[in-house]
Amino acid sequence: MRLSDYAVGRNNNFNLIRLIAALSVIFSHSVAVLGLPPEREIFFGRLGFSLGEMAVDVFFVTSGFLVTGSLVGRGSLVAYLWARALRIYPALWVMLLLTVFGLAPALTSLPLADYFASPKTREYFVKCATLIWGLRYSLPGVFETLPLKSEFNGSLWTLPIEVRLYLDLAAAWFVLALLPAIRVKALRLAIPLAAAAWFVLILKIKLTGGANGPDIRIFMFLYGSSLYLWRDKMPMQWAALVALPAALIAASFDKTAFFVVYTLSLAPLVMHLAYLPGGAIRRFNERGDFSYGVYIWAFPIQQTLALLFPGLALWAMIALSAAASLAVAYLSWNLIEKRALAHKADFAAATSRAFTLGLARIAGRVGAGG
Repeated sequence: MRLSDYAVGRNNNFNLIRLIAALSVIFSHSVAVLGLPPEREIFFGRLGFSLGEMAVDVFFVTSGFLVTGSLVGRGSLVAYLWARALRIYPALWVMLLLTVFGLAPALTSLPLADYFASPKTREYFVKCATLIWGLRYSLPGVFETLPLKSEFNGSLWTLPIEVRLYLDLAAAWFVLALLPAIRVKALRLAIPLAAAAWFVLILKIKLTGGANGPDIRIFMFLYGSSLYLWRDKMPMQWAALVALPAALIAASFDKTAFFVVYTLSLAPLVMHLAYLPGGAIRRFNERGDFSYGVYIWAFPIQQTLALLFPGLALWAMIALSAAASLAVAYLSWNLIEKRALAHKADFAAATSRAFTLGLARIAGRVGAGG
C-alpha cells in the first residue's frame, strides 16, 4: 500500500506524535534551564543532535505534510490562510497576555511602573504577537539571575520560521494561479527540487565543518511537503518501522553518518508512525492536539520553576514542568484553539464575500466612469 491509501481524513497518530515531540523539548530545555552540562542531554554528546532538536524537526516534517495537504485539499488560498492563522495566533495571543501582563509582572525585579513603562515590554509583546518582524526574548527585570539569563520564552524562535514557510507556500500557490491546470504538478516538481537543493547545501556545510548554514528545519518542512505531494508513490510497510530505526542505530557510531541517515530517514519514519500503528493508540487522536499549548507555555513555566525552586533536580523539573504545561495546554486546546478553529470556514467565507463585493464595487465604478 501507498501513503496515499492511508493519508485520508484525520484518522492518524499525528496528535500523539506532536505531543511526544513537545514533551521531548521539555526534557532538553530542562537541562539548559537548570544550567546543567550539555552532556546530561542523553543524545547530544553521542549524536550531535539533542532530543529537543530532533523533536523540532518532527514538528516541521509534520507541518510540511499536513499544511500542504490543507492547501491542496481546500484549493482555496483564503481558507488556507485562515486555517493557518487561527491555528497559530489565538492561543499565542492569550499566552502573551497572561505571561507579559500577569506572570512577568509578578516575577520582575523592577517596580511595576518601570516594567510597564519600559519599551522592551511593549516591543516584546508586539514582536511575539506578530511573528513577522523577528522576536524578542527578554522582559525587563525577569529571570535575570537564572542560568538562561533573561530568556523568557525561548521556544518561540521556531514560530516565525513556521509562519514564513506557510506564507511561502501560499505565495507559490498564488503565483501558480495563472496556470491552474498544472498547479499541483508544478508544486510536485518545485518543492522536491527545493528540498534536494537544501539538503545538498546542509550536507556541504556539515562535511566542511562550517558553523552556519541553511536551517535544517526548512528542509524538514520541504521534505514533509514533498511526501504529501508524492504520497501516491511512497510505499508503506511495517518492515520500515524496524528498518528505519535500525539504520539510525547503525549510523550512530559516527556523527556525520548519523546526520546523513537521520536527515533522510526522519520524515518517512514519522509517516509510518503516523499511519501504521492503529487500534487503541488511535483513540488519543480524538482527545485533541495539546502539543502547541505545551510548546508555547513550557519554557516560561520551566524558568519560573527554576526561579522559585533553586537547586531543583532534573527529574523534578521535567515532571513538574511537563505536568503544568499539559494542564495549561489542555485548557488552551479546549477553551481557545478548538473554538477558534471551529470558525475557520466562517471567516474564510466572510472574507471571500467581502473580496467579491469589493471587486464588484470597483468594477461598477470603472464601468460608470467609462
